[in-house]
Amino acid sequence: MNTEELKTIASQLGKPSGEDGIKTADSMHINNGGMIQRTIDLLGCREGDAVLEIGPGNGGYAPYVLSRAPGLRYYGIDISETMVQQAMQRNAALVKAGTASFTLGNGQELPYEDAFFDKVFTVNTLYFWEEPLRQLQEIRRVLKPQGRLSIGIRTRAFMEKLPFTQYGFRLYDADAATTLLEKAGYTVRDTVLEKEESMSIMGMVLEKERVVIVAEK
Repeated sequence: MNTEELKTIASQLGKPSGEDGIKTADSMHINNGGMIQRTIDLLGCREGDAVLEIGPGNGGYAPYVLSRAPGLRYYGIDISETMVQQAMQRNAALVKAGTASFTLGNGQELPYEDAFFDKVFTVNTLYFWEEPLRQLQEIRRVLKPQGRLSIGIRTRAFMEKLPFTQYGFRLYDADAATTLLEKAGYTVRDTVLEKEESMSIMGMVLEKERVVIVAEK
């Protein structure tokens, strides 16, 4: 695979667009399912919580979030117009009922009031944040006191084996991500490092590793 093809893969993972972006999102929905559900579970959602997902892609896990406790309200914000459209179509009934909403945005300026959310989570987006400290501080602004942030990422050791991650990815291990969160003013409550089933990626058989870090305002 040549450089331009690798750059295209990296670009679609960071901001899916068009028909290829829809296919990429469908693949991520399947391949990252266990990781996304684990990140959601570690939030510890309670009845009536307002929950924000940053980078929901096609919105495939909005129903799972809403199943975690009674009376939840789900909000998703994504940098990709294609993904916002897909998420709204996929969750049309939830959007109509007023229990889910999707917004186009870059994550650095969140269009929500201070202390609006009880819980915030994001999976496999941290690599693409241009100003991660600023973005974490903005998330902290919209979190209620003692509100919880759950971040899921693949380990640096795993990601470095993928040739496309040299284009536009900023990789983290658990310590680096924890340091960043603490610098942004969070208290880290839990760090979960887990191995997943092996998978074939671009002709390589790799054992996936994930880190989920749970932090509190």
